[in-house]
Amino acid sequence: MHLSRPLSIALLALALAGVAAAQDGTSLQQHMGATEFHQSGLDKLSPQELAHLQHWLAQHAAQLAAAVPASAASSAKVAARQPAAASARADRDVVQSRIAGSFTGWQPGSVLQLANGQHWRVVDDSSLTVTHPQQTPAVTIRPGLIGGWNLKVEGYNTRARVEPAN
Repeated sequence: MHLSRPLSIALLALALAGVAAAQDGTSLQQHMGATEFHQSGLDKLSPQELAHLQHWLAQHAAQLAAAVPASAASSAKVAARQPAAASARADRDVVQSRIAGSFTGWQPGSVLQLANGQHWRVVDDSSLTVTHPQQTPAVTIRPGLIGGWNLKVEGYNTRARVEPAN
């Protein structure tokens, strides 16, 4: 299934809101807030239709999340926190930023925070130990050949397979 980026992001946000609402016992309206609920047009649904939608979202959240490219999901979260000019840069497939703060390397499972607000988790068994901590080194994250994402820190030859963690 191929969805446009705006539709993918909207479906992911709706699915996450539906799952969160189902898990904590709140309604979709309570979770989204009255303004977003109204702006999305969900207030036009009958109580039965709304209950069905919330149940369906909870049942299909994993499929919806899988249909959204990782860059779109991560970009949507970053865009919500950044001005329009900065979020336009985040919409590209390749992410270029800097490590936030001091960089000492990574191990499997490490979460790296970028200066643009994104967090990426190392999902392979690679590791990199930096003998002298680097301050805010440049980082590039590119789509992998068979899915996933590859992270490379400027000045080092080691790459890590990563996934969005925010």
